[in-house]
Amino acid sequence: MITKVVNAAFVAGFLLAVSAPVYAADAPKTKAECTKAKMKWDDTAKKCSKK
Repeated sequence: MITKVVNAAFVAGFLLAVSAPVYAADAPKTKAECTKAKMKWDDTAKKCSKK
């Protein structure tokens, strides 16, 4: 029983570690990159966000 719990925890941790970079993709840092990504540039905050 304990081995199943340990194995499940290991697999869950591994899957999280492998998939984390996909969800942590950086937003464009410049206005040109933001425009190219078809996102909205906020001149006040100097940040790119989804439309």
